[in-house]
Amino acid sequence: MKTLAIAVSALALLAGAASAQDYRIPFGDLDLASVQGANAFDARVDAASRQACRGGGPLAEHQCRVRFRAEAIRLLPTVRRDDYARARGGRILAMVPVIYG
Repeated sequence: MKTLAIAVSALALLAGAASAQDYRIPFGDLDLASVQGANAFDARVDAASRQACRGGGPLAEHQCRVRFRAEAIRLLPTVRRDDYARARGGRILAMVPVIYG
């Protein structure tokens, strides 16, 4: 089963935790291109982020969870990340330089 291993060090420190830990989020059993699969992945990330980011004040915990989520998505393999983005309604377009003037 494929899993993400998120090393939470700066994130853990932000939330006031004493030491860094790895959090593993399985995703190999999910179809991230489907809304149901993306929802299940989000639930797993949210559960891991609640555990990793507890212990700080509300603002510190929120910031930690936002960063944790961004890191989890960033660590997905490119194809899986693209599937997840499409399931979430994101459009992946070619980047084209815009020239003004």
